[in-house]
Amino acid sequence: MLWSVIAKTVNRVDRWLDQVFFAAWEVSVLVIPTLWFLLAATPHGAVSLSGLTALAVSAAAVGTFRGEYVSTGPWPRPGHLSTLPVRSAYYSLVVGGTSLLGAAAQVHLGTFWVGILVPAVVATGLLALLPAVVDAVERVARFTV
Repeated sequence: MLWSVIAKTVNRVDRWLDQVFFAAWEVSVLVIPTLWFLLAATPHGAVSLSGLTALAVSAAAVGTFRGEYVSTGPWPRPGHLSTLPVRSAYYSLVVGGTSLLGAAAQVHLGTFWVGILVPAVVATGLLALLPAVVDAVERVARFTV
């Protein structure tokens, strides 16, 4: 009985890590243009701390939401081409925006930990909204065609 529970737990964690790995790949590739812009943002230390946090948290959040460990609605698969532009724009806004917001909070408050906390909390919340955003964009596209 105990080994069955352990095996199920290991399989669940393994599946989650698989989801996070592919989410990290997807988010990292789709936000490359935004990352280029962040290279020029200052102060470099604050931006890099918040940017790294935003990337890592985004990968974990997308993997968690897409794997339905936390339900936020139907997530598009990584290879779903019709939602690719929406996902790219949305991920870019989330990573870029939370990176800059976290860096600004870090500089304003003078402590590094808000440069981690702000992007982690805000990015997770915004990414939970992605299914609703994709649905809204699809409804608008059908209405205007």
